[in-house]
Amino acid sequence: MAVRVLSTGAAESGQPVIAAALSWSWRSATVNPLTGEVSVDPRDMGPDQADLAALEHALRLAELRHSKVVAVTAGPPAADTMLRDALAAGASEAIRVELAGRPEGTDPARLVGGDPFPAVAVADALRRHYGTPDLVLCGDHTAEAGAGSFAAFLAAELGAQQVLGVVRIEAGGDGPLRVVRRLDGGRREVLRITGPAVVSVEAAGVRLRRAGLPAMLAGLAAPVPVTHATACIRAARVQTLAVHPYRPRPRELPGPAGGTTRRLHELTGALTERTPPTVLGPLSPSVAAEELLGYLRRHGYLEDGKA
Repeated sequence: MAVRVLSTGAAESGQPVIAAALSWSWRSATVNPLTGEVSVDPRDMGPDQADLAALEHALRLAELRHSKVVAVTAGPPAADTMLRDALAAGASEAIRVELAGRPEGTDPARLVGGDPFPAVAVADALRRHYGTPDLVLCGDHTAEAGAGSFAAFLAAELGAQQVLGVVRIEAGGDGPLRVVRRLDGGRREVLRITGPAVVSVEAAGVRLRRAGLPAMLAGLAAPVPVTHATACIRAARVQTLAVHPYRPRPRELPGPAGGTTRRLHELTGALTERTPPTVLGPLSPSVAAEELLGYLRRHGYLEDGKA
């Protein structure tokens, strides 16, 4: 069965569309061990390596199937730089979704992958501009969450299948699109995509191509369309009730046995036989070796007459 990589909205123009969903996330976050407050550097934000690998896979598929690559992200105006880099690398169009009404800041719920806002907004923007895409490529996880929930939320909103943990994509002309995904225990699974699907890829041996100087200069001045997402925003599935430092759970220990005197002996080690520390030296190498061998013989580590 031939794979359809043609979106519903792009059918009128006759050119298939492959969507590359890029994430605008923190690359690192620090947690105060005393207060539990999460802090990030606003300058340390951008796409993850898995997202760049997804864009490269989309560009390769577009070359083989004569498709159009659309780079889409949900983020602030600072994310336009990432989209312009995607245009310079070879993407045909770019869309940025402005998440109006979304709470800003370092919400701890975003660290556990419970934030459906970006996926809902991206799905709404794709449907309005291109219909329901048959193929969306994205990274398997982001640096800020690491849970890979974006692809699941996006597939649910688009009503598409989800293929996760993909390490290789094989496309033979207009034939079926075969993907290889990673399984536990070093195993692999080969799947064939036959319908609308959201494919999340790993950054496994795939790097985004380097854009040429003319393309980079043209991308600096390329306009980035902005779509405001307000009606599609819903209530978060994970709500933050409290923020506090991490406290490990108490361990269950066996109850004390014996009388008070025995318990004091166990706590203090008063009746435990032990050798007090002894400082010898300075000694010659031969005398120091004899002292060490004598200590090993006294404690049963070395038999008499053996060195």
